[in-house]
Amino acid sequence: MKKYFFPLLILGSLYVNAQVTNDSIPVEEDPFASDSIILNQAVVIGYGSVKKSDLTSAVSSANAKDITQIASTTAMQSLQGKLAGVNIINTDTPGGTPTVLVRGMGTALGGKAPLYVVDGLIVPNIANISPSDIEKIDVLKDAASSAIYGVRGANGVVVITTKRGKTGKLKVNYDTYFGVRSTMNMVDMANADQYITYFNEQRAALGGTPISTTQRYNTNWFDQVLQTGQMVSNNVALSGATENVNYMFSINNFEEKGIIQGNNFKRTTVRNNNDYKLLDGKLKIKQNVSATFSREIPKPYGVLDMAYRQSPLVPVKYDNGRWGAPIFNRTTGEATYITQPGQSTDTFNSHGNPVSSLFYDNQKTNTTVLQGNIEAELRLAKGLTVTSRAGATKFWSKYREFSPIKDRWIAANPSRTAGEFEAQKSANQKSVTWADNSLNLNNIETFRWSWENFVSFDRKFGKHSINAVVGVSGEKVGIGQFSDLTVYDVPVQEQYWAANHADLARYTPITKQNNYTPVAYASYFGRLQYNYDNKYYVSGILRRDGSSQFKLNNQYWGTFPSASVAWNISNEDFLKDSNTISFLKLRGGWGRLGNAEIPFNYTTFDRGPGSESYNYVFGPGQDLIFGAYLGAPAVNVSWEIVEEWTTGLDFELFRGKLTGNFDYYNKTTKNAIINVKQVLSSPYEKDFYDHAAKIENKGFEIGLNYSDQTSGGFRYSIGGNFNYNVNKVVSVKPGYEGMTGGSLGNGQIAKRLEAGQPLGSFWLLEADGVWQTQEEIDNNPHLSSARPGHLRYKDVNGDGVIDDRDKKFMGSYIPKFNYGININMEYKNFDLNISGYGAGGNKIYNGIKNTRLGGENITVDTFNSRWTGPGTSNTNPGSERDQVASSYYLEKGDYFRLSNITLGYNFRDKIDFIKNLRFYVSAQNVFIITKYSGFTPELTLDNVKGKRYDANPYGTTGMDFSAYPNVRTFLVGLNVEF
Repeated sequence: MKKYFFPLLILGSLYVNAQVTNDSIPVEEDPFASDSIILNQAVVIGYGSVKKSDLTSAVSSANAKDITQIASTTAMQSLQGKLAGVNIINTDTPGGTPTVLVRGMGTALGGKAPLYVVDGLIVPNIANISPSDIEKIDVLKDAASSAIYGVRGANGVVVITTKRGKTGKLKVNYDTYFGVRSTMNMVDMANADQYITYFNEQRAALGGTPISTTQRYNTNWFDQVLQTGQMVSNNVALSGATENVNYMFSINNFEEKGIIQGNNFKRTTVRNNNDYKLLDGKLKIKQNVSATFSREIPKPYGVLDMAYRQSPLVPVKYDNGRWGAPIFNRTTGEATYITQPGQSTDTFNSHGNPVSSLFYDNQKTNTTVLQGNIEAELRLAKGLTVTSRAGATKFWSKYREFSPIKDRWIAANPSRTAGEFEAQKSANQKSVTWADNSLNLNNIETFRWSWENFVSFDRKFGKHSINAVVGVSGEKVGIGQFSDLTVYDVPVQEQYWAANHADLARYTPITKQNNYTPVAYASYFGRLQYNYDNKYYVSGILRRDGSSQFKLNNQYWGTFPSASVAWNISNEDFLKDSNTISFLKLRGGWGRLGNAEIPFNYTTFDRGPGSESYNYVFGPGQDLIFGAYLGAPAVNVSWEIVEEWTTGLDFELFRGKLTGNFDYYNKTTKNAIINVKQVLSSPYEKDFYDHAAKIENKGFEIGLNYSDQTSGGFRYSIGGNFNYNVNKVVSVKPGYEGMTGGSLGNGQIAKRLEAGQPLGSFWLLEADGVWQTQEEIDNNPHLSSARPGHLRYKDVNGDGVIDDRDKKFMGSYIPKFNYGININMEYKNFDLNISGYGAGGNKIYNGIKNTRLGGENITVDTFNSRWTGPGTSNTNPGSERDQVASSYYLEKGDYFRLSNITLGYNFRDKIDFIKNLRFYVSAQNVFIITKYSGFTPELTLDNVKGKRYDANPYGTTGMDFSAYPNVRTFLVGLNVEF
């Protein structure tokens, strides 16, 4: 199957560029459409679709116009604030993908992302799909709807329908935009004079050598490493249909130049969707195939931390061309590495030169994703169809990094010479530490396939309507291998960066190679939907899932049921003729879901502490086999189980002018998996994963939209949504209560696991002013290392000692609420869209402000508000401060962002051969309102490339250790339809 699947798909697409209409009714993109139209649109709910008015579960939807309204790398980025119950946390990094949370966060370790289903094919993510190719997105939010995906649906399901050709002549669409990106909400850093004052105050407190107040350099490091970014997109799509063939072909090229110098991302996507009707329409064949080619030149986002921390007294380069370093003359106090006889040097801090770090960094990643599926639907009788669908994804990634070891070593200290390096190289013949350079080559190749077969029955008998589907599916993911090779001393010319040009005689290459362990899924599923007279609805789902992920624990199979009901009150006689209420539906449901996204068998077996301690060579091919040993007491780990109760209300008032919905839910993860931290007395050497807690998410969501038009032709709509969620750890497994995390990297911890608190709760000392005098400290010996200017902490338990027993729970990084507002206006040929998004109720630990090793730069705000002597401040510490995990560094994460303003003009009917010609200008991330003192309060909750956050709630999630700023975008665009 792997060998022939994609060639067959490509041959089919070459036969004719065609496509058939989807299960769903074509989406009306008019934002002013009445809800009576919207209620008749279809919502894709997995293995079928249903009219929105007939839903018994909670589903949020977005159409193509919602998706392309904001320029973005991936579709979900542009939907922030537009989907009730869906919290989208964006990232401004080139090629980055957002964190998507559906109705809170119930998993403590496993994948938080929802399941993505594209044209019926389960995919790992949608980073390879051009937003321009998407027709519709339906988010299955509750267990009553997501249970059709069983063990994969615990975090919600995002069902994506790509565009298909529609009956009529050939239609050609060309969409393009060009934008520039600049930083916003930048934090002002201290200049040279302010830094000198602050540094000398700190030195005086510690008894160190001060620096001269007259300095030559005043470097703004952010100006040196940041640039104006750019983004450009070009998309061409051809579509149409004949009586028996529908077709759509598109090609999209997206390029982004990041705000960090040299950071670039490029992606080209080709898609072809064809549909064929055979046997007088009884047989329909659908084919979808896409190819995505991306090229990324990443840069270390750590240079922004260096730019934040490095002293402004350090130059980018000295006059002799050598890179600047944080060195000063101890005798003269000047920022220079040059000394006279009898003089010596000292350092401002231990941080590097951010510009030289960018200069010497040379990475490149090329990826190719080939994805597709083919589906055959045969109508056996009226209302009875059988469908077979096969799909696959092939992924290739090639990563290359060249590191000039010798040049980096010389650049780290301007007094070093090439001769010194060569002497060390001669003395250490085989040591790779003294190689001139290194070349790392990393290749990944994976494959996944799925095959589904199901039978659908859809009939109406008088007032009775029945829809049923039963089927089976099989899937295997993670088929493939990776290889990693590091060689040394290749020629410096890029065209010779290959393993065969390395010095293989002196330096032994470092190689790693392994086959991934694939995971297989097998499933049986069924759904029954019944409604009587379009008034009373009942729906039930049962899915039985098996996974090889847990075969060592004898946890192959799980059963995932759901049931939901709805009452269309507006179809009752007492409301049929109402002029006020045109639609009113009450619904409710329950379901059980699973989450299998945990590290494969990691909870049961582990590698040895040595890199190859438990590995061995076996077989005629002398293959390296990776061994393992029992590494944890957790031996019965299986998927997480989620149960959810939900109730909702959908309504339409005033003849469709006001529409809305209200939902309440109670969602419980019964056996959340946590990365258990070892204690010193543990017989196990490493941390391990285990079912450790029961986690509850309770909340509600409201969505409202009002649309109308005047007699003069002015049309408008105002919509908004509000989501409120309370996260709580209900119980903790005995032995794991009180587990801590949130390391500051200096021995201090900032989080603790405890029942009754939110997931990932901050656990901190409570700051209670500033010590003013040494006499005050001597009279209150709460902290033996305290000095005047240090923070004072509350002795909560009154024992006269400040320690962990005085810490308090102070909230979580998980937002309690988020909201969005969208305004659309149209008059004649003009259109205007304004949208905004906000979140709050969460806390952020400002780690970049807290964790200091000494001599780093500080913000202007820190300089201006600092304690400088008795009575100057009882809130902010002085220049010589402690680094205890305390409430002083915990800040509110609330914010509101005006995310988009777009003004367009359509030259429709002004050019004969052009159906539509729309020109628009847009501003994105216009401004942000927040009290957070860092660069951005919008911290992603996943492991994002280049940012020092991890997905573990008891890691550093919600703790700001990065300095990546917000980005504002101004762009111009053109939409043309022929």
